[in-house]
Amino acid sequence: MNYLKFKKQDGSVDLLPADELLHIGAPVATSGDINITLGNSKFKYAVIAGDDKDGTAAALTTASRDGINAAIEKLVNLPGNVVEVDLGEGLFAESITITDTAAT
Repeated sequence: MNYLKFKKQDGSVDLLPADELLHIGAPVATSGDINITLGNSKFKYAVIAGDDKDGTAAALTTASRDGINAAIEKLVNLPGNVVEVDLGEGLFAESITITDTAAT
Protein backbone atom coordinates (compact mmCIF):
# COMPACT_ATOMS: atom_id res chain seq x y z
CA MET A 1 0.00 0.00 0.00
CA ASN A 2 1.15 3.54 -0.77
CA TYR A 3 0.71 6.54 1.51
CA LEU A 4 0.84 10.32 1.19
CA LYS A 5 2.56 11.95 4.16
CA PHE A 6 1.21 15.34 5.22
CA LYS A 7 3.47 17.30 7.54
CA LYS A 8 1.77 19.19 10.37
CA GLN A 9 2.91 22.48 11.89
CA ASP A 10 3.95 20.81 15.15
CA GLY A 11 6.27 18.38 13.32
CA SER A 12 3.93 15.39 13.48
CA VAL A 13 2.51 13.82 10.33
CA ASP A 14 -0.75 12.38 9.00
CA LEU A 15 -0.68 9.49 6.52
CA LEU A 16 -3.37 9.07 3.87
CA PRO A 17 -3.60 5.75 1.99
CA ALA A 18 -3.06 6.64 -1.66
CA ASP A 19 -4.24 3.49 -3.42
CA GLU A 20 -7.85 4.60 -3.97
CA LEU A 21 -7.59 8.33 -4.73
CA LEU A 22 -9.72 9.30 -7.73
CA HIS A 23 -9.60 13.10 -7.92
CA ILE A 24 -7.83 16.01 -6.23
CA GLY A 25 -10.10 19.06 -6.18
CA ALA A 26 -9.08 22.70 -6.30
CA PRO A 27 -9.12 24.52 -2.95
CA VAL A 28 -12.71 25.30 -1.93
CA ALA A 29 -13.41 29.05 -2.12
CA THR A 30 -15.04 29.46 1.29
CA SER A 31 -12.82 27.24 3.48
CA GLY A 32 -9.61 26.82 1.48
CA ASP A 33 -9.78 23.06 2.15
CA ILE A 34 -9.02 20.50 -0.55
CA ASN A 35 -11.41 17.62 -1.26
CA ILE A 36 -9.88 14.36 -2.42
CA THR A 37 -12.43 12.00 -3.93
CA LEU A 38 -11.90 8.44 -2.71
CA GLY A 39 -12.65 5.28 -4.67
CA ASN A 40 -13.92 3.18 -1.80
CA SER A 41 -17.49 2.35 -1.02
CA LYS A 42 -17.48 3.37 2.65
CA PHE A 43 -16.36 7.02 2.46
CA LYS A 44 -16.41 9.51 -0.39
CA TYR A 45 -13.87 12.19 0.56
CA ALA A 46 -10.67 12.98 2.37
CA VAL A 47 -10.79 16.68 3.29
CA ILE A 48 -7.41 18.33 3.81
CA ALA A 49 -7.46 21.50 5.95
CA GLY A 50 -4.43 23.80 6.09
CA ASP A 51 -2.34 25.54 8.75
CA ASP A 52 0.38 28.15 8.50
CA LYS A 53 3.78 28.10 10.27
CA ASP A 54 2.20 29.71 13.37
CA GLY A 55 -0.49 27.03 13.69
CA THR A 56 -3.27 29.30 12.46
CA ALA A 57 -5.84 27.85 10.06
CA ALA A 58 -4.85 28.81 6.51
CA ALA A 59 -6.38 28.32 3.09
CA LEU A 60 -4.60 25.82 0.90
CA THR A 61 -3.66 26.95 -2.61
CA THR A 62 -3.36 25.71 -6.17
CA ALA A 63 0.28 24.97 -5.31
CA SER A 64 -1.02 22.68 -2.53
CA ARG A 65 -3.13 20.77 -5.06
CA ASP A 66 -0.14 20.55 -7.40
CA GLY A 67 1.97 19.20 -4.54
CA ILE A 68 -0.57 16.45 -3.82
CA ASN A 69 -0.67 15.49 -7.50
CA ALA A 70 3.16 15.49 -7.72
CA ALA A 71 3.39 13.15 -4.71
CA ILE A 72 0.86 10.78 -6.30
CA GLU A 73 2.90 10.76 -9.53
CA LYS A 74 6.01 9.76 -7.55
CA LEU A 75 4.13 6.81 -6.05
CA VAL A 76 3.30 5.37 -9.47
CA ASN A 77 6.82 3.96 -9.76
CA LEU A 78 7.40 3.36 -6.04
CA PRO A 79 4.91 0.73 -4.86
CA GLY A 80 4.73 0.23 -1.10
CA ASN A 81 6.19 3.60 -0.21
CA VAL A 82 5.43 6.83 1.59
CA VAL A 83 5.88 10.17 -0.22
CA GLU A 84 5.75 13.52 1.57
CA VAL A 85 3.38 16.12 0.12
CA ASP A 86 4.64 19.68 -0.40
CA LEU A 87 1.60 21.89 0.28
CA GLY A 88 3.49 25.06 -0.63
CA GLU A 89 5.63 27.64 1.13
CA GLY A 90 4.71 27.92 4.80
CA LEU A 91 1.67 25.61 4.57
CA PHE A 92 1.03 22.48 6.59
CA ALA A 93 -1.86 20.04 7.05
CA GLU A 94 -4.06 20.99 9.98
CA SER A 95 -6.22 17.87 9.63
CA ILE A 96 -7.33 15.13 7.29
CA THR A 97 -10.96 14.14 7.67
CA ILE A 98 -12.34 11.02 6.00
CA THR A 99 -16.04 11.69 5.41
CA ASP A 100 -19.11 11.35 3.20
CA THR A 101 -19.45 15.13 2.94
CA ALA A 102 -17.21 17.38 0.86
CA ALA A 103 -15.86 20.62 2.30
CA THR A 104 -17.65 23.77 1.16
